[in-house]
Amino acid sequence: MAIPRNIDVGVAMPESVPPEASVHLLPPSGGHSVATPSGQAEVVDLRRYRLSRLIRDAGRQQGELAKLMRDSARERTQLAEALQGAQRHLASIADNYKVLLVRLKREKDFRDACQEAAELDDLEEMIRRRDALALELEAIRCMPRGAAGG
Repeated sequence: MAIPRNIDVGVAMPESVPPEASVHLLPPSGGHSVATPSGQAEVVDLRRYRLSRLIRDAGRQQGELAKLMRDSARERTQLAEALQGAQRHLASIADNYKVLLVRLKREKDFRDACQEAAELDDLEEMIRRRDALALELEAIRCMPRGAAGG
C-alpha cells in the first residue's frame, strides 16, 4: 500500500532522511509493499530503518567511546610518567636527606669528641682527635650525592 508523499503518516523522520523520500508501510504479513504506478518509489521498512539507525548510532557511539578510551589511555600514560618523575625526585630528596643525617651525626660526634678531649685537659690529645675527626668530616662533606653510607 503506497502512501502519497504529502500525507503525514505520524512517523517523525530523522534529519538524515531526505524529505523527498517516500515512506511505504509493509503489510503485517511481511510481504512487499505495492509500488507506485511509475515503479520508481523508494520502499522503506520502518522496522528495518529503525534498526539501521540504531546500528549506525551504536557504531558512532562505539567510535566516540574508542576515542575517549584512547584519550584516557594517553592521559594515564602522561600521569604515569609524571608520577615516575615525582617518584625519582622524592627518591633523590630522600637520598639527600640521608646524607644530611649522616653529616649531622658525624658533626655531632666531632663536637662531642672535641668536648671530651677538652674535658681531659690534654691539649695534644684534643688536637689529635680534632685533626682525625676534621679529616673524617671533610670526607663526609665531599661525599658524592646519593652516597649515604657511613
